[in-house]
Parts: sequence; structure tokens; C-alpha cells
Amino acid sequence: MLSLDVQARFDAAIASGELPVPVLPESASQVLAMIDRPTCDAWRLAELVRRDPAMTAHVMQIAASPVYATATKVSSLQQAIARLGFTTIAQIAVAAAAKARVFAVPGFERELRAAFAHALQTALFAQEIARLRRSTVDVAFLAGLFHDFGQPVLLQKLVDLDPRIDRESAIAAVEAAHAEVGAALVARWAMPAKVAEAVKLHHAPAGCELAVLVAVADCLAHAREVPVELSAQLNLYPEDVEAIAARSAQILETARVMA
Repeated sequence: MLSLDVQARFDAAIASGELPVPVLPESASQVLAMIDRPTCDAWRLAELVRRDPAMTAHVMQIAASPVYATATKVSSLQQAIARLGFTTIAQIAVAAAAKARVFAVPGFERELRAAFAHALQTALFAQEIARLRRSTVDVAFLAGLFHDFGQPVLLQKLVDLDPRIDRESAIAAVEAAHAEVGAALVARWAMPAKVAEAVKLHHAPAGCELAVLVAVADCLAHAREVPVELSAQLNLYPEDVEAIAARSAQILETARVMA
């Protein structure tokens, strides 16, 4: 357990909103903004991505990976964008930026690597559910990606309060508050309000369709059985859930490549 002093200061930081919430890099924000424009084309998007060498390398690496590769070798950023599509480029930009800015707490590298992999898996499962239900795929992906992002933010605060904090105590302490903190992070990054709501409610999703979708995706990413009461709220039949679960191997490999 946390010491009484650390617990008190931790609770006060959460209540006041004084947490180390990182800023989304400008390059990622601009990519997301450009994706939303109806006039966006591969050349303009390539010029923007090229300004960020790390993002450029990541896009090229993913385009050449077995998940996305074809018989034609990708030799330019424009070709990579054409192969991956605008939506995937936006996902890569946000995921890469979030990983660098959020999932980097000293002493918790192993746990956060696993947490980020789970975030991507949940996002990809959420995307598949949304596609099946003919709802907004991009929003579902973002809600799934951000659903546990409050955890590393809270872990960073605990490390700031006590650099020698016990690992198990720290992880247990963030569980109760991570959904609300994650929602604050989403709002700070100017994501859609419905994404923030889903992140905040994903552990108690009744009344929020997107939160229910994330909860189902979370179960699938953990390879847990999806409760009937959750799938029923999305009008998903057992065979629908089974069809999505059957794509687990491909989804896990895609998440591995994107990470």
C-alpha cells in the first residue's frame, strides 16, 4: 500500500488536476487536422509527415511490414501513404506520439510496453466492431486507444511523489482513477468529446454506446469472454462476436507492427 502521505498527495493531485499531462506533438495534431479536410491528398500529407523524421521512419517501416506489404516495394512516403490510407496514417501518428509522450515512466518500462500493446489491440478490435456496426471507425479506434491512458499519467505522478515507490502498490493505486484522468488527457488533446466520455465510462459503460463498444473491445483484447449484457447493448449476436474474435491473430500482429 501507499504511505499515508503519498496517498494524500496523490489524491490531492488528482482532485486538483495537477498531473503531468503531456502535450500532443504539433506534427501529430496537424496530421489529424489534415485528415479531416476533404481536400487532403497524399502529397500534402507526405509533406507534413516528412517534417517529423521519427514519424516518417515509422510509416515507412509499417508500410513494408508483412501486415501491409504487397508484391510492389514501397520506395517513397507518398507510396506508403497510398498503401496505408489516410486513416491508418492518422492512427500511426497518434499512436507513435502517445507512446513517446505518455508511455515512458522510468522503472515501469515493462509494464507500459504491455499496456501500450493492449491499448493498440483494443483500438483495433474497437475499429472492427465499429465497422461491423457501420458506426464511425475513426472515433472507435481513438476511444479504444486512449481507454487506459490515464494509467501511465498516474504512474508518473506517483514516481514524482516517491521515486522508490513499490511497483505493486503503484499499479494498484492507479486503477481506481485512471479512467477519469484518461478522459482529461483526451480533452487536453482536443479529441472528440464522445471519445473522452467513452474513456471515462469504459468500466461502467451503461448509457454510453461508445463506452460499451470499448468495453467489448477490451474483453477481446484480453482474450476474455464478452459478457452477453455488453454485446446485446450493441446488437451484436454471438456469431458477430465470434467473427471478430476469429481475427485476433491478424489484429495482434497489426498491433505489434504499429507499436
